[in-house]
Amino acid sequence: MANEVVKHHNDLNTIPMRKWTREEMDFFFVIIAKLRNDCTEEVVFNKYQLKGLARSSIKHNKRFSESIEGLITNVAKIHYIEKTTNRFRLMNLFSDFDATWTDDLSDMKLIVRVTDKFDYIINKLESEFTVYELTEFTQIRSTYAKTVYRLLKQWRTIGKVEFSLEQFKKLLDTPDYYGPSHIEKNIITPVMKELPPFFKNLKIKKVKADTRGNPVKSYIFTFTPEKTGKWIDGKYDKADEWFEGQLGDEEIEPVPMHDWLNDKK
Repeated sequence: MANEVVKHHNDLNTIPMRKWTREEMDFFFVIIAKLRNDCTEEVVFNKYQLKGLARSSIKHNKRFSESIEGLITNVAKIHYIEKTTNRFRLMNLFSDFDATWTDDLSDMKLIVRVTDKFDYIINKLESEFTVYELTEFTQIRSTYAKTVYRLLKQWRTIGKVEFSLEQFKKLLDTPDYYGPSHIEKNIITPVMKELPPFFKNLKIKKVKADTRGNPVKSYIFTFTPEKTGKWIDGKYDKADEWFEGQLGDEEIEPVPMHDWLNDKK
């Protein structure tokens, strides 16, 4: 089976995702993959299409609806700030992110559109972009490991990247109190457990400062670089055809909106 490819601007790797669940991350990047070549046109999913593409194991309708609600809550926090000497501008990533449910939560219709002011993150990808396979990403369980996976893919053809301690904590949106021992237990351990299949010869080196106590000052990640040529538009057309095949040709019918405000259950 062909693999859908996620391709997006590297700016997307700086979005804090610590409070996202694994399912919310998977659903989000499924949507990014679908939007990749659709410009700012509307994309539509039903519940089974979204679950299938994300390889979701969620079985209960209520839990699935809660995951979508959590996703939308987190998406609402994604924005871009442009600041110059005479301008301060805020832009949201999506212009529309609308989920409607049947009353028994058995089905859903999700409509997504990226704002045209922010479409460079998904569509206008020139020299700076991150590309990886969705099937790999959805196999990773740890949310920290998922974020490190995306960060390392940004350096996939180099095979080496160093993050200062503060930079690493910021990119992974760790709690302020996190020190090297917390990072070792909650980030490095799951990363080395889950990511070696996707990064050959993956190694992590802790760099210590030459000061009293020898505190950790940075982390160096090394792995065998991927061999790749210049990006070619349409390179993954076959993967896109598979993706569309999973969605099917039938039009998704609208479903009635669940009246949450008057729900007395």
